[in-house]
Amino acid sequence: MKQYLATVKMMCAAVLLVTVVLAGCSTSSSLDVAGQPQAKSVTILAVNDMHAALDNFPRLASMVDELRETYPDLLLVSAGDNQTGNPANDQYPEKGMPMIELMNALEFDLSAVGNHEFDSGLAGFEHITHKANFEFLAANIEPPSDTDFRIKPYTIIETNNGLRVAFLSLLDINANGVPDTHPDNVKGFKFNDPLQTVQQYLFLKDKNDVLVMVNHLGFEEDVKLANQLPANTVDLIIGGHSHTKVESEQIHNGIMITQAERRLKYASLIQLTVNPDGAVDQQQQLLTVAKDGETRADIQAVVDGYNTNPALTETIALAEDDFSSYEEIGYLVTDAIRTEAKTDIALINAGGVRIANLAKGPVRTRDVYEIDPFGNEMVLFNLTGHELRDLFLFAYAFDGNKPIYPSGITARYTLNSDQNLKDIEFFTMNGKPLAMDKTYSVIMNNYMASVYKYDHKDPGQGLFRPTAEAAIDYLKALKKIPSYRGVQRVEM
Repeated sequence: MKQYLATVKMMCAAVLLVTVVLAGCSTSSSLDVAGQPQAKSVTILAVNDMHAALDNFPRLASMVDELRETYPDLLLVSAGDNQTGNPANDQYPEKGMPMIELMNALEFDLSAVGNHEFDSGLAGFEHITHKANFEFLAANIEPPSDTDFRIKPYTIIETNNGLRVAFLSLLDINANGVPDTHPDNVKGFKFNDPLQTVQQYLFLKDKNDVLVMVNHLGFEEDVKLANQLPANTVDLIIGGHSHTKVESEQIHNGIMITQAERRLKYASLIQLTVNPDGAVDQQQQLLTVAKDGETRADIQAVVDGYNTNPALTETIALAEDDFSSYEEIGYLVTDAIRTEAKTDIALINAGGVRIANLAKGPVRTRDVYEIDPFGNEMVLFNLTGHELRDLFLFAYAFDGNKPIYPSGITARYTLNSDQNLKDIEFFTMNGKPLAMDKTYSVIMNNYMASVYKYDHKDPGQGLFRPTAEAAIDYLKALKKIPSYRGVQRVEM
């Protein structure tokens, strides 16, 4: 706490030298003693991709309290994906409400809509927008006409020192024209191209002192956006989605872009100072949240309450070795659902595995829900080897050049010089080439079944059984989980 407060004071002093007066450090008057206009500032603490990291909220709450002593008008914002990643939140009777209640307690001012906000389903997300004491922003989405989602394209906050700060938000849309969530979660929504949508809102800079974008696009897309914007329109982009750790000022086309990795490991402390001529000075400092330090006792008590669900703490198996990669855990999950579904092959998309480490020793129910938090159900297909090949070719590009985790087969990817997928070969588990004309029973989750566009005759059959529950049953029967250290089923 003392270390980051010292950093805050250094930031404050540095800005004072440049701007004479910084509202968070001194008076908020707009005139100096000679009656001349002074610079004015706004201070923002930004997080992104919290993914229901409830356990870091007591620490974050203490940091926010300390910062508000220095910056009474501190604005607290999230760049989206507040949800999904912690069973205490995801399996709560009102799915997602623990995160909303904690964000309310810390008095967040606003949040971007991230793709995982939709994971609660249409009714669940609509309910959450009404329970939140802060505003949800997304300019390039249009909710169904028969719903009452409390989502705005932008909002304007006027600080006590008289600055008008406009916040605008954009959400990333995948190749299928929707965010990265199950398509059923966004039925009736219309999603517009974010890079085109922004042009409709550049007028906000003309009517306000500062224009801040709080996007859920990913760092590279934010850079692309910044470089196509007219000069002196957007002053700051607070980003999310790509889990990028931005440690120092990233200035692109005069726009500062920030992002603070994920799961409340960090937060970005940002100061924007508007000079008398309208020019905006930008400063950023990355603060560490997820470490030992002072916590807020009342928030800790709330979090402890969320964590006491006995259904999540039951030990279901013992791991004989550490798991140290997404791939190792992915192979365990595909082995589980292939066994439970009694199929030839099982597949899980890379994004379907959410943790990269699982410690040797007891494995609990909550560990499985952390690996697979989405509630996706198993879908059975009968596919030829050629249809499998088409599926893998589509999935590689759609999933951002990430391979599928298989069970029952291994795969050899051949890439072009530009790292695009040229071809793929399959082999049986004993190393023989897969018979491509033969038909195989294949199990996958219903997200993959819904979003992968490839040629296949069988429409698939839903088994009405979540992949996570199948994995839990498998581990209970297995009791001892063998080592997956060094297992490789994908060659690239």
